Amino acid sequence: MERAFFLIIAVSLAFGVGCMGRNRKIGFGWAFGLSLLNVFIGLVAVLLSKRIPHDEINKVERKEEQE
Repeated sequence: MERAFFLIIAVSLAFGVGCMGRNRKIGFGWAFGLSLLNVFIGLVAVLLSKRIPHDEINKVERKEEQE
C-alpha cells in the first residue's frame, strides 16, 4: 500500500515536469521519461533546455486545430 502511494506521487511529479517541458525544446515525452528515472534530473534537463518561440507554438496549435 505504501509503495503504491509513492508510485502515484512519483508519476504525478513526473507528469508535472513533463508539462513544464511541453513548451521547451526537450518536449513532454523526454521530460516525462527523465523524470520517471529521477525527478530532479528531469527538472534540471527541462530548465536547461531552450524555450520554443511562441510563434512556433502557435503554428503547431493552429495546424492541430485544422486537422
